[in-house]
Amino acid sequence: MFKKVYVPIDNSDISNLILDDALQFAKSNNTALRVVHVVNLEQITFGIEMVGVIELKNTLIDIANKFLDHIKSKIAASGVNAEVALLENYGTDLASMLVDDASTWGADLFILGNHHLGSFSHFITGGVVESIAHHTIIPILLITKHKKLKG
Repeated sequence: MFKKVYVPIDNSDISNLILDDALQFAKSNNTALRVVHVVNLEQITFGIEMVGVIELKNTLIDIANKFLDHIKSKIAASGVNAEVALLENYGTDLASMLVDDASTWGADLFILGNHHLGSFSHFITGGVVESIAHHTIIPILLITKHKKLKG
């Protein structure tokens, strides 16, 4: 049924669990995965001509690439057909950026996780998962593992 599954991740324990489930899903269902990590560079775009800004940008991208190298190793060990991508965000709405990338790739399912930061944090930061749901027609498999992390 689903052949191309899109999995956005960050560097959190929850994303690690979501990736494990996505790899298991892909293996069980013979699906391709696109695992995406976004590096947020919005804060540095205003000072692009300041000394050190280019170095800061390069450092943030290097950190993200090191994280993705670890993810690539994990995927390779699983034997799943997956591609890994780094997206650079310079101020675009994160949900829109992910939906656009997933649509361009031809995804037919999102696998997402929710951090469950609480209602105040949700109010302040917004909910990326909720925003994706409002911006896409691609079905979403939402995996909530926060209780396992607390236990």
